[in-house]
Amino acid sequence: MKQTLINPMRMVFLTIIPAALTVVFILALYNLQIVHGDEYFEHSRNNVVSTETIPASRGGIYDRYGRPLVGTRVSYNLAVSREKLVAADDPNGWLLKMIDYANSLDVAYNDTFPLEREAPYGIIGDMTETQFTRFTNYLKLRRLDFDEITGAELIKFLREHYSVPKGYTGDQARAVIGVRYELELRTLFNYSTYYFAEDVGADLIVLLEEQGFPGISLVPVSVPEYYTKYAAHLLGRVGPMSDREYTKYKLDGYPMDAQVGKDGLEAAFEAELHGSDGVRVITRNPSGTITDVLYTTEPKPGNNIRTTIDIELQQVAEQELETTIAKINADRIALAKEKGKDLNLVQESPGGAVVVIDVRNGEVLASASYPTFDITTMSKNYSLLSSDPAAPLYNRAIQGAYEPGSTFKMVTALGALNENVISDGTIIHDAGKYTKYEGDGYSPTCALYPYGSHGDINVIEALAESCNYFFYETGNNLTIDNIAKYAREFGLGSKTGIELAQYENPGNVASREYKEITLAEVDGKKWFPGDTLQAAIGQSYNLFTPIQLACYTAAIADSGTRYAAHYLKEVKTHDNSQIVTSYEPYILGKVNAEERHFQTLQLGMQGVASYGTAESIFGLYPVKVAAKTGTVQFGEELENNAVFVAYAPADNPQIAVAVVVEKGGSGSGVAGVARGLFDYYFASTLSTRGLPDDGILLK
Repeated sequence: MKQTLINPMRMVFLTIIPAALTVVFILALYNLQIVHGDEYFEHSRNNVVSTETIPASRGGIYDRYGRPLVGTRVSYNLAVSREKLVAADDPNGWLLKMIDYANSLDVAYNDTFPLEREAPYGIIGDMTETQFTRFTNYLKLRRLDFDEITGAELIKFLREHYSVPKGYTGDQARAVIGVRYELELRTLFNYSTYYFAEDVGADLIVLLEEQGFPGISLVPVSVPEYYTKYAAHLLGRVGPMSDREYTKYKLDGYPMDAQVGKDGLEAAFEAELHGSDGVRVITRNPSGTITDVLYTTEPKPGNNIRTTIDIELQQVAEQELETTIAKINADRIALAKEKGKDLNLVQESPGGAVVVIDVRNGEVLASASYPTFDITTMSKNYSLLSSDPAAPLYNRAIQGAYEPGSTFKMVTALGALNENVISDGTIIHDAGKYTKYEGDGYSPTCALYPYGSHGDINVIEALAESCNYFFYETGNNLTIDNIAKYAREFGLGSKTGIELAQYENPGNVASREYKEITLAEVDGKKWFPGDTLQAAIGQSYNLFTPIQLACYTAAIADSGTRYAAHYLKEVKTHDNSQIVTSYEPYILGKVNAEERHFQTLQLGMQGVASYGTAESIFGLYPVKVAAKTGTVQFGEELENNAVFVAYAPADNPQIAVAVVVEKGGSGSGVAGVARGLFDYYFASTLSTRGLPDDGILLK
């Protein structure tokens, strides 16, 4: 066997190099631990290591074609540290100066202390609310009787508690106490960071930095950025969590100072939009300079929401609604002036709503409520908006429940046809006054009475001309139990499936049970034949939301198929590169009636548009429309509510529309709102509906 000889030089390297490295390591350790050990130890003791949560960027909200509705931008909030503030000389003086600066620049600052900011310091809201109660209990104020104590007495006590100088005016003391209260809450009860002001501008920052304010810092946060002034009732707002919300969201790992969706789509899709916060560890030297940053968890941005809303159609809906209501009110004022009547007695329309639904899948294309508000300043002006008698925050499209009037007559007609109470060829003679229950003191009339009547009329003509007499007789023979049954099959009196279900009013179907059981404690009355007559023409106890009426109309157009209404089209990743989930339309129910009976309803509704009560609006319209007008009467001295429903094209239904205008006069008087929507929808094939379905801005 041949032996392998080892090179002597290689042996030297293999021996000397490890030995040399060992010596270097020993010398380095000696220098670190022995020579400079005390110095480095003291230096490390003075380093400050802190852990910070890095809020994830919130996802955006888009319309159906990828046009951005809500995004995010980086903003700066002014945080105040109670510990550093009270350690400074004259903390009250610093606070008062900061408040004065904010007021001089018209910057709103956060102060939820339940007393008005000016004398006589009236109580705001409920002083027994949990947060304030915990605060007063801590300060041993249990002896105070909140039913009797005045704001001035509470201010006096807290002036002493916080050592507010006697030279301060009452308003100055109240201002300082308000901020001290906010700081106290967060220290005592481990609440989230106190932000004196949010989304602050450079002017306030410069003023405060020049003065060297103690305990303040700028915190970068993501805040909503709105790209549209429309759909305010749908989009919602983002804000800090309440105690109740934190109880819910802490289970999902939310920090106490997280921003969450407060209402609207922001709240409905909070789980998709929020994302996951990151965590970083920051090391600062004794002078405060950052020496090291380590991300232990990277923030994960929230997903984007693509809605079913067409923001251009939404704009048309809001503008048509506002214009129509303004014209109604202007005409009434002009007429009152012409007749020399007291203008204070003019009954103006306070508002209304319109909803547009895709007949084929339940997608909500537009949902408008009037009056509306500026979503960008909603949080700032919330107290004013919530106390406004015009109720601009009230989403009439899903919260307002109204009698449907004659738009309900398709329910009565379908029930009567399907139960063989009438047929297509049944003729009923309209005598003007319905006298069957005249002996009981009840004899309702048709709209043409006493100047005429509709004479002999069938169901299609009765729908087109909106003959009350026909439906008094038909409803009486059908019975209230069957009327209620078919109304419920159409989804009336129940929620529609929209993602804002927590705000949606389910409405109510007039029924024997409702009056005799639900209302028994109110009036103790039984169901009377006259109640059936009123229910048959859409009054009595029938109360439905505009979105229910739109879904009901869509179900008629689709021969009884009732889709769940929805705002969500799909969820995409933050960079829009992938689809996380897509909404699959689903059927909530099917009206149990023969196809031929729906065709009868559809012919009657086409008659409304071509020769009936909406002929003046749609008689010569280039697109074939099926519609129904409704006028809800409240008495001779009161203006009627106006209701209008329609779908188009009548021979190939695509969209259904429901319009309700409070004190609007007549259904035909608000049909122009629907026409404006049809004008846009059927004319804008190049600008909007011609875009690719997944949206050019989301690719």
